[in-house]
Amino acid sequence: MKKIFAAVASMAALLCLSSVPASAKSGLEAGYVNSSYSFKTGISSDNNYSLNGFYVGLSKDVRLFAGLHIVPGIYYTYLTDNSKEEVLGLKLRGNDSDHYLSIPIMFRYQFGLPGVKLYVFAGPTLSAGLVAKQKYIVSGDILGTNINGEVSYNLYTGKVKTDGIDIFQDGENPVDGIVPDYMYNRFDVQLGGGVGIEVLKFLEVKVGYDFGLINRYKGDAAELYRNQFYAAVGFRF
Repeated sequence: MKKIFAAVASMAALLCLSSVPASAKSGLEAGYVNSSYSFKTGISSDNNYSLNGFYVGLSKDVRLFAGLHIVPGIYYTYLTDNSKEEVLGLKLRGNDSDHYLSIPIMFRYQFGLPGVKLYVFAGPTLSAGLVAKQKYIVSGDILGTNINGEVSYNLYTGKVKTDGIDIFQDGENPVDGIVPDYMYNRFDVQLGGGVGIEVLKFLEVKVGYDFGLINRYKGDAAELYRNQFYAAVGFRF
């Protein structure tokens, strides 16, 4: 999977950053992303959650023939969410943050009048997780000991780090429920599409949805899939 991702990423980078036929146009895109995570175990499928954020990146619109184009890109995505809960008498203020590098390779068909074009697009996206962390500010009292500090968990490596909490030890999870006991796989393949509008040959607005195809849960105990909705503005030059 890593070799396939590297090969496709290299091809997309070459298309986006190198010289290509005159019919191709470079683009800068940015927009809102809502990413939903569907967590399923053998006995439950209700552990779903979502993160919100943004993406920014480069793309290259290459005309193939008639109204058909291929549009590869390189995108960075940042997602986050805050939470509050209480576990074993401890108050937790949590923050989840995910960082991704994505390589979409979209096929696009456009039609319309000169100056204003509508288009539909579809294709795969290769996604690599860069960083995925859960961080908690913990306060409260356990067995007469005052707790006030931070705990963070790396979802790709499984490492736990603490600051100001003596009851915890780095790399361990002595209190069940504070940090999870599972890890994520970094790589995913998504398949999706959407619709957009191009105005004056340089301004684009689009919306799309991608479905995650690969189980992100590391292990056999559960399944975790990531889908995403996005809305973006792009400029062609």
